[in-house]
Amino acid sequence: MEAARSEKVSLAHHKIYTEILIDASPDVVWSVLTDTGSYGDWAAFLVDIKGEIRDGTQITTVFQVDPAKEKLTTIDHRITVVDGETFFWAEKGPGGIRDNHHFRVEPAAEGKTRFIQSDEIMGGITWLMGGRLAKMYEDGYQAFNRGLKAEAERRARAK
Repeated sequence: MEAARSEKVSLAHHKIYTEILIDASPDVVWSVLTDTGSYGDWAAFLVDIKGEIRDGTQITTVFQVDPAKEKLTTIDHRITVVDGETFFWAEKGPGGIRDNHHFRVEPAAEGKTRFIQSDEIMGGITWLMGGRLAKMYEDGYQAFNRGLKAEAERRARAK
């Protein structure tokens, strides 16, 4: 199961929601999600996180917004973490855009996991580029989710 949608709340406010069902336990999915050193092996769009996924720490995220181009976008974030369940940041980034980006791991039936990646972008130049950014983020988050699914299911089978 996979779902994705974006919603234009206003001219300068867009919401993005993606989810995927993963045939692995929440513990396995969380371990892959927080194993930032392995992102280079499986992650798309969000291709690297430098730093530890721990409450209150600062991380540096590396995005490849357009897979057809080599250009990478690097942004520093202070994160909030509920261990084993979620991590997120809510800060202003390039162009003055406020980004409320969430990663959530939820138990699902039969030992599976629902992984949800959502975001809200608002303010700054969102009024100008919000629709285009929301679509790029939705596509990128889906690619990331598929990579996470493949890696978590691979690790679950290897156990």
